[in-house]
Amino acid sequence: MPFIRGRILPEAELSGRTKRYLDVLLWANKLGNSDTRALDELDVLRVYLHSMTPFVCQIRLWVPDGQTEVTNTLAAAGIDHKTVVPKKVSHSVEERLKGAEPELAEAVSTALAIDVDCLVTNRVEWFPFIEEVEKFSILLTDCGFLLPYSEVFVRGHDVPWAFEYKVWNTPWTVFYLLSERRTFEPGLQLLHKDFQKKAPGDAQETGRSLVYNRLANLCFTRDRLLFYEIQRLAARRAGWKRQQFGFEIAYYFNFHYLLIYGTFDHAALFVSQLLNLGLDPRQVGATYKGFLEELQKKSASLYAVFTQGANKAFIDRIGALRHFAAHRGSLQPTTVVEKLEREPTNEELDADIRVAGLGDIINMLPEGASREGFREMARSNARFARYEKGTVLEDVVPIELYGKFGFIRPHYDTDWNFTHVMAFLNDVFRECSSLL
Repeated sequence: MPFIRGRILPEAELSGRTKRYLDVLLWANKLGNSDTRALDELDVLRVYLHSMTPFVCQIRLWVPDGQTEVTNTLAAAGIDHKTVVPKKVSHSVEERLKGAEPELAEAVSTALAIDVDCLVTNRVEWFPFIEEVEKFSILLTDCGFLLPYSEVFVRGHDVPWAFEYKVWNTPWTVFYLLSERRTFEPGLQLLHKDFQKKAPGDAQETGRSLVYNRLANLCFTRDRLLFYEIQRLAARRAGWKRQQFGFEIAYYFNFHYLLIYGTFDHAALFVSQLLNLGLDPRQVGATYKGFLEELQKKSASLYAVFTQGANKAFIDRIGALRHFAAHRGSLQPTTVVEKLEREPTNEELDADIRVAGLGDIINMLPEGASREGFREMARSNARFARYEKGTVLEDVVPIELYGKFGFIRPHYDTDWNFTHVMAFLNDVFRECSSLL
C-alpha cells in the first residue's frame, strides 16, 4: 500500500490500466513478399504513432535472436524491431501443446516471457493450434490479420486509423464513412438514388440517419468491444483478478445491443416511408404485425427480408438481449460456478487468508473498523477463490429465448453480430433500390 505524506492509502492489488503497447513476436525462418508488404504497411502506422505528442500508444515488433534472414529483411526495409533470446519451454506450455512441434512451444514460452499480444508466423502447420495458444491469452495469427488487429488496438486508444485510408488526425465524425467503403457503399448508393428519384423527404432523412449515424455508431462500438477483448487477454496474462475490463466491456455491450436492435426498426421506418405505407411512425417496427401486413401488400421481396427464418431468429436473439438491457437490468458477462457442498466457515476462510500471506497485513492495521473491514474483504475474496475452483463457464450472459434458458458468450459474437446486421441491411437496401 502506498505511504504518501504521512498517510497510508488503499491500493487495489492484482489490477492495472490498459496496455498501451501492442507487442508482436514475429517467428518465421524467412518472410514472403506478402509478409514484407504487410509489415511495411504496419510501419506506416508505427511512424504515425511515434509522431504523436504526448505519447498515446505504440506497436513493438520482436524477432527471436538467430533468425538472421528475417532481421536482415526487416533492416533492409528500415523496419524497426527488437530481438529476444528464445526462452526455455516451461512444463505447463509443453503439456498444453502436446502434438505440436517443439518450436511452437518455444515460441509460446518466449511470447509469455515478454508479454506478447500476438504471435505472428507464416508457418501454416502451426495454425491448427490457434485455440491451444489462445488458452495462454495470446493470438496466433499471420502478418495479414495483424493489420486489422492493429487497427482495433489504436482505435481503442482514440486514434482513428485504417490502412485503406491513411490520413493523419482524422476525426471520428467522418472516419468510418471514408475508411469502410465496402460497409457503407450499398447504403450510400441507395441514398443517392433516393435523391435522384425524388423519394419522399422523410424517407431520405430517415435513410440518411440510418447510414450516416447509426451505422457509424455500430462500427465504433464494434471496435471498442474488440479493443477491450485485446485488453482482457493482456489482463489475464498479467494475472489481474480485479481488473479484466468487465465494466468497460459491459458498458459497450449494453449500447451495442440497443444499436443493433434499433437498426431493424430504423430500417423498417425507412421502408415504410419510402413505400408510402401510410403508417404512423409509432406503429412501425421490424416485428410489428401491422407493418408487416402492409409491407406484404406492397413488396413481397422486402417482406421476405424481414420475415425469413435466419433474419427472424437473429432479430429475436438480439431482441432478448436488448429488452433485458433496456428494461430489466444490465448485460454483465459473468462466471458460472458449481455450488459448494457447504459454505466455508470464517475459521476456514481465515486459514486461507493466512496461506495467501495476508494475515500479517490485517494484524498490522489498527484495531477497529479499518481492520475488520479489511478482514471481511479478504474473507469475501477467499470465499470467491473457493468457488472459482469449480468454474463451469466464463464471460457468459444468461438469455431466455422461446421459453428456454441458456448462456451465450457475447465476446465471441461481436464480429458475427456485425456481419449479420450488415447482411440484413444490405438486403433491405438492394430490394429498396430495385423498387425505385
